[in-house]
Amino acid sequence: MRRLFGVRGVLGVVIVAAAARPALAQTGTLRGVVTSASHAPVAGACVMLGGSTCTGVADARGAYVIHGVPAGTAVVTVTAVGSQPRTDTITVAAGATTTHDVTLAAGPLLLSSIVVTATRRPTEARNVANTVDVMTSQQVRASPTRDAQDLLREIPAVELPRTSSMVGGSAQIVSIRGVDEGRTAVLVDGMPINDAWGEWIDWGRLPKDAIDHVEVVEGGASNLYGNGAIGGVISFFTRPLPPLSSVVAVDGGSRDARHAYAAGGLPLAGPFSLNLSGDYLDGGGYTMLDPAKRGAVDVPSELTQRNAMARLVYAPAHGRWSGFVAGHVFDDARDLGTPLSYGHRAEHVLELGATGRAVVGGELTLRGWDGHLSEFQRATTVRANSTTCASPSSAARQCEDSSSVAGIPSDDRGVSAVWTRNGLFGLSSFTAGADYRYMAGHYDETDFSTSCPGATCGSVTRTISSGGDQALSGAFAQAILAPADPLRVELSLRVDRWDNDDGYSIDTLAGHTTYPNRSKSALSPRVGVRYQLLRSLAAHAAYYHAFRAPNLAELYRKQINGNASQITIPNPDLKPETGAGYEAGLDFQPAPGVQLAGTAYLANYDDFNVPVVIAAGPPAIRQRLNVSHSRSKGAELSLALRPWRPLLVSAGASYDDDRVVSSDSTNGQHINRVPSPRYTVRAAYTSPLLGEYTLMWRYEGKTTTLQGLPLAPFAVVDADARREVTDGVTAFVSLENIGNEQYQVNIAGSGANELISYGLPRTLRAGLTWSR
Repeated sequence: MRRLFGVRGVLGVVIVAAAARPALAQTGTLRGVVTSASHAPVAGACVMLGGSTCTGVADARGAYVIHGVPAGTAVVTVTAVGSQPRTDTITVAAGATTTHDVTLAAGPLLLSSIVVTATRRPTEARNVANTVDVMTSQQVRASPTRDAQDLLREIPAVELPRTSSMVGGSAQIVSIRGVDEGRTAVLVDGMPINDAWGEWIDWGRLPKDAIDHVEVVEGGASNLYGNGAIGGVISFFTRPLPPLSSVVAVDGGSRDARHAYAAGGLPLAGPFSLNLSGDYLDGGGYTMLDPAKRGAVDVPSELTQRNAMARLVYAPAHGRWSGFVAGHVFDDARDLGTPLSYGHRAEHVLELGATGRAVVGGELTLRGWDGHLSEFQRATTVRANSTTCASPSSAARQCEDSSSVAGIPSDDRGVSAVWTRNGLFGLSSFTAGADYRYMAGHYDETDFSTSCPGATCGSVTRTISSGGDQALSGAFAQAILAPADPLRVELSLRVDRWDNDDGYSIDTLAGHTTYPNRSKSALSPRVGVRYQLLRSLAAHAAYYHAFRAPNLAELYRKQINGNASQITIPNPDLKPETGAGYEAGLDFQPAPGVQLAGTAYLANYDDFNVPVVIAAGPPAIRQRLNVSHSRSKGAELSLALRPWRPLLVSAGASYDDDRVVSSDSTNGQHINRVPSPRYTVRAAYTSPLLGEYTLMWRYEGKTTTLQGLPLAPFAVVDADARREVTDGVTAFVSLENIGNEQYQVNIAGSGANELISYGLPRTLRAGLTWSR
């Protein structure tokens, strides 16, 4: 089989190389230098060709080069932190090198990028009436972290579990402004990656080396994105791979961590090109449990992740339409800190898209996807003081037994269309869109006896299968007005409908149950205003109404916990969760090297569904009910300073007071797992001679576990250093948690049975990247 694969691989390379020859003559190379008005190089400047992702990035000397640019007219936009964006139309010569040097005028230190998430059309971030955070291509590259989830920790308003996705469960949650898990939409190139079953996120399916930039819209965004965007939207945009471009990265580090990434763009015939990428990550795990409480069963977590993607791109130089079709395979296998506990997720996704220009005078974007996810979990219970363990001892945590295994297959497919046109009806822009998403999944659980030692130890006690389908459809319209030069008004409205069908549970003890189909709808308006009060001062305000439909796991999952003391039963009658919010903010830049931005907000959330014990048992019966009402109020502040060109210091702070406002005994309690306050400070120094250096300090205030147990505040310092050692080759060293701070990420149990888990210890990575 290996020999056959090798022959096919060689034949594939020969075919691609043969097809590439005629394509080379139809493209050219674009190169240039980006400088400031004072003629200083602008390192990290983003060079975009007719889009909003960086086709090229300026190095420490301000130089950039882009190969495989279609010959003919090209629209080039250059953005950089501290500079005004600049757009030029140039002509690229076929089979030759075209030089395009750019001088950028001084501009904002914050929100200096072109963003699309806030309005679903390319817009300067500083002009939108939203609170938007952007991590630029340079910031992503220089971040000390090694995965997409940890990358987001730099943005104070984004709330993540303290446990990195490098250890613990294979899928994680995220929230913004205290809305808690599953209530923030996460997109990659405009397509959702929250899974179909429980809205969990596989951060590992997006390798950090594949990320171009990140956009975060804070506050409800259901007006444009529908279900799940009740807290906001996190959008990742992948690095484009023009023909003849390539990227290779290898690194290794603490605890036998190994990583490799390779990607390239291959020209095919005519306007066709092929993008290929692969990512492999292994090792780096550690034992999370408090050393004082560890036993024989506690071992380091283990992780192996694989990604492979192929994308066929159609991009004619002057055609009205461009498009792509792509396939993505993701595999995540991990041991979860004990010999028997295990998790595995495997996903296969087909994606396709097309963009049409001059369609009824505007631009039409079409997207579609079809994915299948298979998940397997094994849960265990730990025994202590047992004479039947492999190594009998009087100590605790000596051996474990499987308590349950679960398989969770799910399907996720959908389509979307967005059309936008400038100047229609006298508007600055008008956008309309519609989308449809179908999700199906089920939870298959087998439970085992944990009465060990004993005759029944390990025997099957119960099997359960439960699941159903959900279809969501929606349509929206957005009008952006500029009735006077300093004033911008954003008006949008979206209507959604969802159908929950074919719900069931099959239980060997309780029998077969089917649930009636349900249909519900929601209306999501938003009004945003931005006003330029002075040349250096702007204000913005917004009101929105957002929603979230209950997911398949909340509607239909029937589950038993490890020791069978508690059963969670389905609730197909769950209502949608809703949120209504207000925000207002200022953006102030009194001098070219200083900028300050802040937003205050208030949001009321109703009908959040939470697990409630409806029968004391034993076993206790638990069901999700729409009983939680909460209010989130707080503020976010960003500051950027550039005392001289090579040094940029930025800081962010977020305070979120999120409390229950129900009339029962929980009234006034803080919502669990909402850390407050949160601070970050980043200092970045760039020199053509010395390289790039980044130092980052992060602080997270008090928070709790899911069960409400308090976790102490902590602060860590991370660092990254990188320098080009030869043309296109950069060496880097990253160090996370320099002080080896031991910070709590979870607490389980109490008293003598209390178990504390700790976060990422000091972690060193070093490697090389080669790019063209």
